Amino acid sequence: MTNEITYREKGRAAILAALMVLSVVAMSTAFVGGAAAAENAQFEDSDGDSSSGFYEGQTVTITGLDDGSDYDIRFADDFDSDGEAEGDRFEDEFTADGSTHELDTTGYETGYYYINGPNNGDTSDEDRSFELRNMDFRTAEFEDDTVDDNENATLEIDTNRAEYDLNISADGLDDDDLHNIFNESFTTAQEDDDGEVLTLEDVNDGKYDADFSGIDTGEYNFSLESTDTSAEANLSIEVVEGQAGGIEFSDSDVLETRTNTAVIGVDLSETDTGYLKVGTMDEAGYEATLKVTDDDSNEDETGTVLVQMNTVAAASGDAATLNGADAYTAAGDDSVEVVAADAIDDLDALGTGDYPLSVSTDFDADNEEVYDDNEEDTSYLTLENRQTLNSDAVQAQVAPADSISDIRDFDSDEQTIAGLIEDENISDTDTVAQDDGLLVSVSSDSLHAFFADDDAETFEDAGLTGENFNLTISGEDSGPNANPPEWTTTDGDDNYIGDHVEIIESNQSTETMLFHVDYSSIQDDADVEDDLPTEETYDVSLNIDHEWEYASEEAQEDEENEESTDSFDLEDREFDLDDSNEELPASATAAVTGDTNVAPGTEVSDRLRSSGNFTQSESAYVADDGSFEIAHDLSEYSEGIPYSLDAEEDGGASDSLNGKTIAGDALQSFNYDVSTDPEEPMVGDNVTGTVEVENPNDVSKSEDVEFVFDGETLYNDTVELDGNGSETIVNETLLETAEKGDYEWELIVDGESEESGTLTVSEESDDESGSESGSGSGDESGGSDESGSDDGSSDDGGSDGTPGFGVGVALVALLGAAMLALRRQN
Repeated sequence: MTNEITYREKGRAAILAALMVLSVVAMSTAFVGGAAAAENAQFEDSDGDSSSGFYEGQTVTITGLDDGSDYDIRFADDFDSDGEAEGDRFEDEFTADGSTHELDTTGYETGYYYINGPNNGDTSDEDRSFELRNMDFRTAEFEDDTVDDNENATLEIDTNRAEYDLNISADGLDDDDLHNIFNESFTTAQEDDDGEVLTLEDVNDGKYDADFSGIDTGEYNFSLESTDTSAEANLSIEVVEGQAGGIEFSDSDVLETRTNTAVIGVDLSETDTGYLKVGTMDEAGYEATLKVTDDDSNEDETGTVLVQMNTVAAASGDAATLNGADAYTAAGDDSVEVVAADAIDDLDALGTGDYPLSVSTDFDADNEEVYDDNEEDTSYLTLENRQTLNSDAVQAQVAPADSISDIRDFDSDEQTIAGLIEDENISDTDTVAQDDGLLVSVSSDSLHAFFADDDAETFEDAGLTGENFNLTISGEDSGPNANPPEWTTTDGDDNYIGDHVEIIESNQSTETMLFHVDYSSIQDDADVEDDLPTEETYDVSLNIDHEWEYASEEAQEDEENEESTDSFDLEDREFDLDDSNEELPASATAAVTGDTNVAPGTEVSDRLRSSGNFTQSESAYVADDGSFEIAHDLSEYSEGIPYSLDAEEDGGASDSLNGKTIAGDALQSFNYDVSTDPEEPMVGDNVTGTVEVENPNDVSKSEDVEFVFDGETLYNDTVELDGNGSETIVNETLLETAEKGDYEWELIVDGESEESGTLTVSEESDDESGSESGSGSGDESGGSDESGSDDGSSDDGGSDGTPGFGVGVALVALLGAAMLALRRQN
């Protein structure tokens, strides 16, 4: 039969093909549902910012729409790599009224949503989508279940969102109550006309104070609601009647010297704030009322505020402010605020005598009786006059040149004056080499209030530029008819140095002040008339005029100024190697020595070089007497070797010379002691071995040591000991439950055998020996118990066998499987 295709069949095929194409097109059109993507659509939040993420309940503004066009909102589980929706479904539809549409997402499931509409362009579903998630309150609670009606509670809020607004309400509280509770921590706004809801604006996660002062007692249930989502939380707290706060003095009376800082301790109970009054106009001609605040919240406990009164600043400046923040401060993180002050006219200094002190829990600037009616405790502050400055209170000191920057950076919170002196090698000496640090220490039980300002770095910063109180440097007499030159902190003097004398520390408790005189900057200051030359002797003194209001009573009565003086020599830097360095011994105790006038503690380094033999560089520090000694080990070399020696101190002064080695004493070898415990072990003993080493020399030495026991190296290291030092290098168990036999040991030092021996373990008795011998023989033979079979094969086939069956069985099984497969194929 001939298979020929007729025209009718060809036409039928063409029609069927056309129908198939049309049906595919129709199916595609039906799937789209008459709506293509909207390529211009954008999503904005309530602030008009474009976003791809929103919270359920928020209104999403869709922009870029065609007026009058229909759009679908579809849900998607996810998007594939091409951005096409997966697991999508219809969610909502709308007709655009203008170019924007407000989409309320309240009740929407969290996930991805995309928009379909006209003008799809080439955008994918994901390009036209946004993500919707829930806003969650992870934490919304008061830290405590109750709060006193005169205290603050802590509100903690933690969500999965950044900044947001919240509406807060509670039965029994109107918006005025809510405002009083939360306005110190939040920006608030009234939410509705009913006055029962308050909006907390721009909230961030954190902890906030809620002030329940004046709120009626009772339990309150609060509701927190997000202003733009469906998120909400409920929390409660009970307001109870609080105990009245108390305030009293820590000590009965306070005694302090004028020109110091008086410390007045105030104890607060059941409250964080109180009021302290220092003096009265009637009794002292001076009165300051302070609000004191304890940084820590006190519940059923007492908190102490240490009020620091600068007795100098308290009487200077405007009486209404008491010299701003300088007069009264608080220790630590507590705070003090001057709320009222008064003083007699022209009060330049607080006089000696008693100043009444009182404390109260309440104060009203317009009604003095409020304070008086609530006064709870009284005391006295007694100010005494200064004692005369001791004549030896001033001490000139010196520090190495490289320590000055660290001294200037001194932090009293991290270090003490004593620690600074030790760490920076500050020492008492009559000599100051050029570029070393010149320090002046003053031992005094007063005057510390003048240096209490931490921001004052110099005498000039501290305002100590008057002629009544000054630091002066005086030169030697220049002749019978001339006065010696002077450099002083008194402003207006031709040699004024108030900006060159730095305040390092003033410690009232240790009665110590420390200053740095930057004489290098004085030498370079063109405004200072006279230079401060080297190779001269100077006096440095602290001077107090007897007519000054803070002079001691003795000075005022005797009409003699207070003065304390010390002297120092300002010299060029000198550095000399001793002539003995021309002959250094060829031994381990060789030492380079010399003298210098630089500050004790200055580092000195050298370079000892012999071409073709050795190059050594070592260092040491200058001693209190100006000498230095740098140790070298030349024990490996012989006498008669020429060398060059160069040495330099940190400040730059140096010296050099040439020399030749001479014969030196050789170092002795270490002494070793090898022992065991017990000394004569028996079978079954645990034997401990010990190796002790001793250096018989006066200088340090090292040796390489190896200790071998029974063929095992137990120690192999370099032993280094200081002069006359000792060390135990081996102390461990040599044998556990020792067996009979001889055990060899050897101590090897620097590659050669130092000591060796044999440790013998003996039997305790013939009976016990026979028993142990039999046991040991059984272990060595292997016995039938461990062999598993007479021919030496293992019952389980051994570790090399195939689990479950042997190699032969495995091969047979494999061959059978192959034959079965071949049969099935045929």
